[in-house]
Amino acid sequence: MASAGVVAPLFVVSPHLDDAVFSCGSLLAARRGAVVCTVFAGTPADPVHRSWDEAAGFEDSTQAMHARTLEDEYALSLCEACGVRLGFFDGQYAPLPAAQTVARAIAEELARWPGATPVVPLGLRHSDHRCVADAWLVLFRARSMTSCIVYEEAIHRTARDLTGQRLAELANAGLSVERLDEAWCPARTSARAQHMKRRCVQAYASQLRAFGARIPADLGAPEQYWRVEWARRTGSPLRGS
Repeated sequence: MASAGVVAPLFVVSPHLDDAVFSCGSLLAARRGAVVCTVFAGTPADPVHRSWDEAAGFEDSTQAMHARTLEDEYALSLCEACGVRLGFFDGQYAPLPAAQTVARAIAEELARWPGATPVVPLGLRHSDHRCVADAWLVLFRARSMTSCIVYEEAIHRTARDLTGQRLAELANAGLSVERLDEAWCPARTSARAQHMKRRCVQAYASQLRAFGARIPADLGAPEQYWRVEWARRTGSPLRGS
């Protein structure tokens, strides 16, 4: 547990090397000292050529992951967050790992930060994001995690009704889902925090380049969070998703 008077860090799980800042940048700026654990941060031994990397200005996966890691390091340094990167490969490079495998890796890293509050993605649209969401649900099933903060992923949340569907899935699985308002972390809505988020977002120049004219205004939309824990009314094991 954290010492009296000391706020335990946030442990933000990010599918890719931009999702934490794109989705939680204002929160990271307001709660300095957060840990950002990126799941799909590995670089394939043999270079892989993909259209997304080419659109971002890279020749192959090796060049892309090197540059993206540097972008991530700079962005996180701006908000004084600590970056932790797992070695799983982005789904565009290789088949996704099993959720149980990802869950073990996240749990091992989280254990290094006693008292930290897990902040995890809702799991919207993208298969990589859903894999990470499935992983933290594995931890709930095993009772290795009994409470967390869930964030709505920027860009992917623009899909109509998808956020509501995912929240309903969690509730139907026996979890209590409570939306968090500004009172949870007032500083994240401050002009300073929002300005810092804009600076951090710009650090991911390659990804913004790949989006091109499709860069969504959604990146500047208010961040949304929910507290998720076991529903007191049942206490029943989480059903499979």
